[in-house]
Amino acid sequence: MPDSSVTAASSTRLPPAKPNHDFTRRPSSKLGVFFWRQRMWIESTFVLSMLEPWEKILLLTIFFAFSLLLFTGVYKYMPQHLIFLRGRAVYYLWGQEGGERFLWQWLGLAGEGMVNASLHKEL
Repeated sequence: MPDSSVTAASSTRLPPAKPNHDFTRRPSSKLGVFFWRQRMWIESTFVLSMLEPWEKILLLTIFFAFSLLLFTGVYKYMPQHLIFLRGRAVYYLWGQEGGERFLWQWLGLAGEGMVNASLHKEL
């Protein structure tokens, strides 16, 4: 004779096991698998799986804020710095500051009119 407590427990629906690892299950679509793999890589590399949700949000917010500041600085400062580096390269290659026409001649990008005009300036 079956025990009444066993039959009652098997007929009722049990709650899911804790912790629930639904987010670690591999999705079925290829795009979903791609993003899932990226998420798992980031979480395992930076040990985000050990943090609580509010800690993850705080850490990622700080990371994105610093990234935004870095990329904004590079975007605004880089063109100005490249012009400075071009002047330094001309100085180190030809020993003259501001002689960019030598650079254009050496690269073969100077037009005939530019070369003649620059030669007339020196004379």
